[in-house]
Amino acid sequence: MIDNKAIEQARNTDIIVFLEKYNGFSFVYRNGAYRCKQHPSLAVKADRLSWYWHSRGIGGFATLDYLMKVENIPFREAVEVVTGTTLKTELPPRLEAERTKVLVLPEKAGIMLRLYDYLCVKRGISSGIVNMLIQNEMLYEGRRGNVVFVGYDELNKPRFASLRGTRGDYRGDCAGSDKRYSFNMAACVPSECLYVFESGIDLMSHATLANMEVGDKMAWKHDNRLSLAGTLDTAIPYFVNQHKTVKELVFCLDNDSVGREATLRLMLKYAEKGYSTRSELPTNKDFNVDLLCNAKSIQPKKSNTTYYRSIKDYYE
Repeated sequence: MIDNKAIEQARNTDIIVFLEKYNGFSFVYRNGAYRCKQHPSLAVKADRLSWYWHSRGIGGFATLDYLMKVENIPFREAVEVVTGTTLKTELPPRLEAERTKVLVLPEKAGIMLRLYDYLCVKRGISSGIVNMLIQNEMLYEGRRGNVVFVGYDELNKPRFASLRGTRGDYRGDCAGSDKRYSFNMAACVPSECLYVFESGIDLMSHATLANMEVGDKMAWKHDNRLSLAGTLDTAIPYFVNQHKTVKELVFCLDNDSVGREATLRLMLKYAEKGYSTRSELPTNKDFNVDLLCNAKSIQPKKSNTTYYRSIKDYYE
């Protein structure tokens, strides 16, 4: 059986601290509860353990319930994520079985005017990349005007979808999303490299910058790119299992405290698994800001922040 101490630790982990660290959420205390700034309908009680997501109609106690009900992570993996350890014992079949959720995809808009204006004009992303993703049904505009990023499983069935508002800063995952199948752009030829990002916008921005660097609109096709939809690495094991040629992981998370901390944590974790790991942090906060600065020929301000480009740098 699984170590009860690990379960107890996971069940008593402060969910506010956890969500701030791993999802980048921030909370404000108001009227006896903590309200998430990014998702106002997500509330945590004063005990910092009990939570309820009103718009989704789900709730629970502490981080384990959150990971299983919201992130669709199986019990065993959820304990590992919270405690930062690998469980060596087997779980009973009833707990080992994964909980299957039905993905609810938003209805498609008739004409995708907002999507093109938001991604190509405001965000500066290559229209060729956007068109390719739309043709492959990995990207579309929802009826309410949100951009929808879709991830598929090995049977080419949609299993994940995240939303990004074209007006304001709304973002979130669709009900029933399984982050193991997060949004990605796989290389068109076998590649040893996988670039890892926090969001789909940064992924496409990095691909656009790769095209601009060599003056080739198809340069993005030579490398794999994966969005984590946050900083949890739930999607990495599935992707590398489906793409056996991957030997190097390049972490391109945000250049802020949360992103840098997650980068170092993931570099160390996957180096121990035998992968070559390094970081490629953006010059600014994220790669979309880098892309916009590049397009406008703006020289970004130099950062005094120290981060580790490789595991060798860390140990030296």
